[in-house]
Amino acid sequence: MNLALVLTFATALLSQAAPAQSSSIASAMRGIVARPQFAHAIVAAEVYDLDAKRPLYTRNADVLMEAASTTKLLTTGTSLALLGPAFRWTTPVYRTGPIDSRGVLHGDLVLVAGADPNLSQRMRSDGTLAFENEDHSYDGNYDTKALPGDPLAVLRDLAAQVARAGVKQIDGAVTIDTSLFADQGPEGGTGAIVSSIVVNDNLVDLTLTPGAKAGDPVAIAISPQTPYVTFVNAATTGAPKSEPTIDLPSDKTNADGSHTVTITGAMPVGKAILYSYRVPEPQRFAQAAFVVALRDAGVTVRTPSGAAPFNHDAVVPSYVPANLVARHQSPPLSEDVYVTLKVSDNLHAALMPYLWAIYVAQAKSGFLKAAFACERALLSNAGLDLRGASQQDGLGTSAFFTPRFMVSYLAWASRQAWFSSLERGLPIMGVDGTLFNIQNGVPAAGHVRAKTGTWTSGNSLDDGELVTKGLAGYITTSHGRHVAFAFYINRMAGKPSVDSSRDAAHYAGQTLGEMASDVYDAL
Repeated sequence: MNLALVLTFATALLSQAAPAQSSSIASAMRGIVARPQFAHAIVAAEVYDLDAKRPLYTRNADVLMEAASTTKLLTTGTSLALLGPAFRWTTPVYRTGPIDSRGVLHGDLVLVAGADPNLSQRMRSDGTLAFENEDHSYDGNYDTKALPGDPLAVLRDLAAQVARAGVKQIDGAVTIDTSLFADQGPEGGTGAIVSSIVVNDNLVDLTLTPGAKAGDPVAIAISPQTPYVTFVNAATTGAPKSEPTIDLPSDKTNADGSHTVTITGAMPVGKAILYSYRVPEPQRFAQAAFVVALRDAGVTVRTPSGAAPFNHDAVVPSYVPANLVARHQSPPLSEDVYVTLKVSDNLHAALMPYLWAIYVAQAKSGFLKAAFACERALLSNAGLDLRGASQQDGLGTSAFFTPRFMVSYLAWASRQAWFSSLERGLPIMGVDGTLFNIQNGVPAAGHVRAKTGTWTSGNSLDDGELVTKGLAGYITTSHGRHVAFAFYINRMAGKPSVDSSRDAAHYAGQTLGEMASDVYDAL
């Protein structure tokens, strides 16, 4: 048969099928939106056929919706576009004085922070980065896990290089140069400090294991252990099936700059839960951790970890190749995008605009203003209507997008040379990342790649919360059809719980997954 006739016939069949498929999608959506859980919520959506280049379904598609972490689709895409998937971070260590014949360094040892977000055990031997589906930054529930291994792995490698360079003793200070940019305070999602030095995501992992019966003490495992922080365990075991009340209410700063933190509250009989301590001073934490790594590598460090103030101008002349004693190079940006999207890592996403400002705009101050000028130019040149978008950081603390804008962005991104890096990082529904427990076992599982978004605010009137959930990404049908979609639920009332079967945000997430599943089934 003539190829032109085949294509014409296929196009005609698709055009005949499209109204029926759109009607089927609309019918499924009406049934979902009519549920009592959404009586006072706002639901908005758009489904777009990337092959036919036309919308298949819309609902409130031009309404600005609270986007939460679906914002990371833009953040990671902008990073890939501006920096390139092959961009790498470098973390060097310099000496400021000579090493004598006995291996004594007469001067300081300086680790120069470059905003590498993966100075942790994420690094694997093949150069890729590992993740757990529920990241340690989202602590306090039964699904949260810390990666196996040593959070100080990269610092230990740097320390081993220092020892191999002939340093056996340091008579000066061990310091961390964070002059790339000043600490920016906690990111608005999980509260980790945005800093140019990031060791273990600027967290200390606390695994709390309940006793055998109510009233028993709770066991605690700390990772990494450093002199920076000491924990006093006053937590006890509560009744089975109760909600945990673990808290870290007391954080005392000691005279030497170290911290003493008291853990209080109770956790029910049953499984262990991972909690995270947000390090308030990443520079001091990294300094203490690096001293631990150096001492374990056989290097004698005589000065206390927080002894002397750091003078950047005094040490910069020492940053020359002859004084380089250790160096760490990160995996490529594409790997960090992979982790950031899979686990919705807020700190990693928060750092990305600073990279645009420093490495693209060459900014020395006003970093976020310079960064979003870069993103604005990129998206405007792509022909996207920015009236449907609002963003003020990399993670989505206060971000709003219309479903139409988000779908237009996804369509544009799918045509870019870096798209494979973005697509690879998206959680796969029913398989991994933040979608690992959404719509498991349905036909659409494994065929939906999408970014989740979650934001909750307390509702003291009913001891509950208002939930915002988003899901945006791509569906590939069993017939190879390609679809972009954006679904949002804003202001759904419900109750929080560490048990996902009772948690309102998890219910909303399952509902968005169900919507994606219905689209897959309809097509």
